[in-house]
Amino acid sequence: MGDGSLSQDEIDALLQGADDMLSTPSATPSFGAAGGGGSLSPLERDSLAELFNNTMRMVAPSLSGYLSGKNITISNALIEVKPPDAVKADFNRQFVQVSMDYSGAVSGRNVILFNYADAGVISSLMMGDDSGTPPSELTDAHQSTIQEFVSQLVSSCATQFADRMGRGINTSPPALSIVNNAAGVQLPAGNQIVKITYNLSIENLVSSKFYHLLDFGMASDLAKSTISGGQPTQQMYQQQMSQPQMMTGQVGISPVKFPPLGEGIPSGAAGNISLLLDVPMTLTVELGRTRQLVKDILGLGEGSIIELDKLAGEPVDLLVNGKLIAKGEVVVIDENFGVRVTDIVSPAERMSKMQT
Repeated sequence: MGDGSLSQDEIDALLQGADDMLSTPSATPSFGAAGGGGSLSPLERDSLAELFNNTMRMVAPSLSGYLSGKNITISNALIEVKPPDAVKADFNRQFVQVSMDYSGAVSGRNVILFNYADAGVISSLMMGDDSGTPPSELTDAHQSTIQEFVSQLVSSCATQFADRMGRGINTSPPALSIVNNAAGVQLPAGNQIVKITYNLSIENLVSSKFYHLLDFGMASDLAKSTISGGQPTQQMYQQQMSQPQMMTGQVGISPVKFPPLGEGIPSGAAGNISLLLDVPMTLTVELGRTRQLVKDILGLGEGSIIELDKLAGEPVDLLVNGKLIAKGEVVVIDENFGVRVTDIVSPAERMSKMQT
């Protein structure tokens, strides 16, 4: 019609189209299947991030011992699912990569990538340089220390995952290579790669990031293992989505209340150190220390002499859980070595050392 109004046939067609739109079911989220393709659901992605954040929080203290006692923090796991080409494009500069495979409860490849400079700091600390000054070149000795560091990291993660899943996880020996451009990145197999980006902090020496690449199938299995009740991820997510949402105005909100911290503690026990008397601690007697290069340690043999940082006749150190508490002299008691305490570190000094 020329006057701009709609005919009855046109109105009926528009109404039919509206009915079709209203009757079309809403799209459901896609879920990754074990294998090389797919994607992670929001619930799987959040579960995986929580799993790796908690795991790294538990693993980090054991790594500190490899870094001359420097505190290391690994946090804020960011989960991304990308095709291989997109992942390689993220590493178009120099990195150090170490790959290790899992088999058992979960199977697949882990690839850990550090910035070249950060890897240098880690290797220097592991070789006894407290300053953490990165070497001009990562020699074979430096690369061996980085392999050991990553092996400890990935193996400790495997232990945490195995405890959660109730089945063992085996690891392969670490394989290290230097990446100079994107072509050198050795990705896990599959059409989709899970990339995890962590914040990495090592006291005042490193404030950076490192990266963890996983097989999609292995990442999906790990995500599902974190979901309680043993239900498949898709089923749980659909159940959550199908539950009726309550209006905020209909919910009564009140602050949470906790019982006093002292409740449940026997009378008179609060503030009493007797509560800690049965806590086991490790007492160590230290004759002295020295620092050597890896090549010097490898060259030790029978008859080798190691010079320590103490003079003959100086008192030895007594340490509890690695903290100095006293000094003493070596004595022999019934053919056994012993230590006679000659000096006790003051309580104030002991407390200050415990807090550092």
